[in-house]
Amino acid sequence: FKACTDCHQRQYDKLKAKCSAMSHEERLALAKRTNAAAMGMIVAGFGCFGGLVGGLWHQMGAGALGAGFGGACGLWFGSCGVFEEAKLILQFDKELTATAEAEENEEAV
Repeated sequence: FKACTDCHQRQYDKLKAKCSAMSHEERLALAKRTNAAAMGMIVAGFGCFGGLVGGLWHQMGAGALGAGFGGACGLWFGSCGVFEEAKLILQFDKELTATAEAEENEEAV
């Protein structure tokens, strides 16, 4: 379990460092692109479900619904991680923007 949390922390730090090197507009564009990728995974899951059910219906009957759902679940539930990454990017953006504004205010005084 510790290896899993270490990996998660490394990915978190890597994403934060990547966001720190970007401007506000670049971070917003990255969050939008990441969110779109997650939505694409959901749409691909529906396509996978429909394709498997349609292709297997004549051979398996109603069991094709289970096969289609099982195949699509990986895409649907996998998109949750990508949505979480988009939320993290926006969270880092808020933190970094607030820090930059605080530094600006200190310099102005």
